[in-house]
Amino acid sequence: MLHDLAACREPRLHSCVLRALWESDARPQPTRRQLLQAGGLFAGLAALPAGAQSTAAPGTHGLTLIIPFAPEGPADRLMRQLLAAAGQELGPVKILHVPGESGAKGTAMVARASAQDQVLLLGSVSTFAVKPWLQPQQSYDALRDFHPLLLLSHMPNVLVMSSAQARQWRIQSPLDLQRFLARQRKPLRFASSGTWGLGHLTGEMYQMLTRLPLQHLPFSGVQPALSALLEGSADLMFDNLASSLPHIRAGRLQAIAVTTSQPSPLLPGVPCLNESIPGLDTATWFGLFAPASWGGDQAHKLAQGFARALQRQPVQDYLATQGGQHPPVVHQEFARFVQAEHGKYGQLARNAQQGQA
Repeated sequence: MLHDLAACREPRLHSCVLRALWESDARPQPTRRQLLQAGGLFAGLAALPAGAQSTAAPGTHGLTLIIPFAPEGPADRLMRQLLAAAGQELGPVKILHVPGESGAKGTAMVARASAQDQVLLLGSVSTFAVKPWLQPQQSYDALRDFHPLLLLSHMPNVLVMSSAQARQWRIQSPLDLQRFLARQRKPLRFASSGTWGLGHLTGEMYQMLTRLPLQHLPFSGVQPALSALLEGSADLMFDNLASSLPHIRAGRLQAIAVTTSQPSPLLPGVPCLNESIPGLDTATWFGLFAPASWGGDQAHKLAQGFARALQRQPVQDYLATQGGQHPPVVHQEFARFVQAEHGKYGQLARNAQQGQA
């Protein structure tokens, strides 16, 4: 079961990671009154908060899905595939992008929605498992304010190096890298898509569990970080598999290991890091959530409808290209998975606090 993936052995982490990960911006949270107009959610663009972008067709009604991230990312592409497959059964679903505060702004909007508001949320590991521990004062409770409906995608990260550098240093496996780091007088540089993102967090976990130092090089996005890696100004990276896979297949990057507890079928023969580093298990996941104000029957019915759409061939074909395929994880099982992920990062936070005592 996927909730077993959340079990974390010997969790240790720099306390600074858990204090500062995903610092919130200073923009005010939009109120529910700003979002509701004429008794319906998002009835017109005038009701939307600054930064929100709607892609709904004029005149459509029904469910509205809030994506709390910028358009055109992997979450956006996944949801468009899913909604196209679910359209016949569930009817039209509007998409509303509400980026801000590393996903917290849009997430809080759905947390405050009423039972009459036909609104759903695309949640992630950052908004439901990590950020709540770093900013306990935020305006939503990840476990209390939502009905978890469906795990949509569970994607491994992958530890990569430029192929030329890996050949020069004779690094082909996780143990090769650990031996090389132990001999080095200065730490290798690991790139990430930004400070306190999942790639950075995984790098910090790697250092704490191996006691081998790395130097973090944050960039403003995945592509600049990958460019630095390919150009040689960074030495390694803990990247999402979907973005690194084209470079791996083209021979530009060497995959050293995946960061999940199970190997990826897209990388045959590439081991898992936790085989040599017990406790290192991180993944990028996305899931579908409804407000807690919804009734249980309503949430369960919708979860089953989206689960059927998720199993349709076009959606599965897309997930296969991203390394995100998995058995169906619906409603109560998904709720247990979210609780386990939330608890895993909570344990890391408590261990970090104890380390400061």
